[in-house]
Amino acid sequence: MLDNMTYDNTGKINMSDIYNKPDPFIYFSTLSELGYRIPQEAKPRFQQLIEARRNATKSDSTKVVDLGCSYGVNGALLKHGLSMDELYRLYAEINDPETLLARDRELYAAPVDPAIEMVGVDLAERAVSYAVEVGMLDAGVVTNLETTDPTPMDAASLENTDLIISTGCVGYVSEVSLERLLRSSLDSRPWMAHFVLRMFDFGASEEMLARHGYVTEKVTGVFPQRQFASSEERQQVLDKLDGMGLDATGIETTGWYFAELHVARPEEVAKAMPIDKILPSRDLQIA
Repeated sequence: MLDNMTYDNTGKINMSDIYNKPDPFIYFSTLSELGYRIPQEAKPRFQQLIEARRNATKSDSTKVVDLGCSYGVNGALLKHGLSMDELYRLYAEINDPETLLARDRELYAAPVDPAIEMVGVDLAERAVSYAVEVGMLDAGVVTNLETTDPTPMDAASLENTDLIISTGCVGYVSEVSLERLLRSSLDSRPWMAHFVLRMFDFGASEEMLARHGYVTEKVTGVFPQRQFASSEERQQVLDKLDGMGLDATGIETTGWYFAELHVARPEEVAKAMPIDKILPSRDLQIA
């Protein structure tokens, strides 16, 4: 997969071919090769936010909307208690699609946290269908929210959301998608938690959220996403960060993409529940 690499307009290698296969074999093998780990980094932070949301709503039932869900990795981690290392091992064990489908239906039949309802949003229709079919996701939305409002069926899946999350799609989707998701659940006033690569600006989304009465807070620290696939990709990212006035020394210069965590909550919630009481700050860690 990493041979004959091409690059998208952000400077990242183009991996569109791995995101919409009928099964996730190539997806997991490619990401394993790159050390992709941001969902694992995100898992405890999402769990802490889910627990805080449950305390605030006095309800264990939690609907989580995962923007850019692909094959439902965050669902596998949050609802089913798996880790990235376990997923990489599980999807290297079987290479027959029918055997894999049967195994996965059984694997995800008994979630560790059944009170979580996972709804995935992604343009990769086959990936979302697979994740729903085997139970990593409870429902899926494949409408392009950058250009189109949710359909009535989408709206039924998205209403009454508690937490909207993402682990890498911001920069490819904008505040337009985030606002459409927010409007679908305005009555429940969902919280948001987005891991955004440092090379992407979250400012427009923060401004949009403020118009809806939300406060966005950036959690102290950075989180490794994956290793650079090539020296060319590394240099393109370093050049972009330099153009943004961001110092990459000791961060991206180590050979990894790094993300920051932006948490958005209604202003009254942010005042009553300081974010540093829910999520501790994070020191830079790579290994």
